[in-house]
Amino acid sequence: MESKSIPRAIPLDVLESCPDPCFTVSESLDITYCNQAWDQFALLNHGGPEALRAQVVSRNLLDFIPDDIKKYHAGLFTTARALGQPVSHDYECSSATLFRLYRMQIYPLDNGFAVINSLRVEHPHDRTPVEPNEALYRNSAGMIRMCANCGRTSRADDPTVWEWVPDYVDHIRENTTHGVCPLCLEYYYRPYIESPRA
Repeated sequence: MESKSIPRAIPLDVLESCPDPCFTVSESLDITYCNQAWDQFALLNHGGPEALRAQVVSRNLLDFIPDDIKKYHAGLFTTARALGQPVSHDYECSSATLFRLYRMQIYPLDNGFAVINSLRVEHPHDRTPVEPNEALYRNSAGMIRMCANCGRTSRADDPTVWEWVPDYVDHIRENTTHGVCPLCLEYYYRPYIESPRA
């Protein structure tokens, strides 16, 4: 079998000048670099200040991914390495006012991977907004559970109900945890996940 030609590295100045949020990870998926556009991406989306590059470099990428989809994301990198070519995945990462669909592209390198997140779709939300109400959304453990993909919030009295609370997306509350809502799990991940999870 003919071996594929994998670039040894992508110069950091190329990634730094890219308008799309980019980062690199080691073979073990430790984050080694994030570009300037990453910080803007973090502040505009769910991550907030805790997701700025100064906070995430040297941490493992899988630490930021909900348990429901860790195996799936790790598999993307395994596939890119095995194929010796980029693989991609579309995901939602909306703001409180705008629906945003991104494409994550993983490029295998000689000593790890480069990841570029490109905005594909952006338009105002057509979801019915719900007002924030701590009594409705903070569970008995004191946690608010949001979907890491779409930003909907799970009801405390019925965790199968996820509602669009834009204020929680705009202002992440203390003691917020992330999972993946059933709709996003089905739409973005179901074909790749072995068994369903709530």
